[in-house]
Amino acid sequence: MQYTAVELNPEGVVIRHSNTQEVANVMVGDFDSMQDAVNQACRDLDCVVMHPLGSGMISKGRDKGGYMLVTTQELGEV
Repeated sequence: MQYTAVELNPEGVVIRHSNTQEVANVMVGDFDSMQDAVNQACRDLDCVVMHPLGSGMISKGRDKGGYMLVTTQELGEV
């Protein structure tokens, strides 16, 4: 499956473009599992996994925001 990382602000709210309201996101790639996608996203985006494991939530650090990993199919629902 194709995964993308949706950008979150420090409060955990999805960041959107101010004019278009499109969700800010970064393509992570095609992986067999969410865990593989999380591991790659952490390397690419210099983040750490947040708990619970398997949630797809990764952090840029305390009070710095982070990302929520979703499939490209799920991105349309965000």
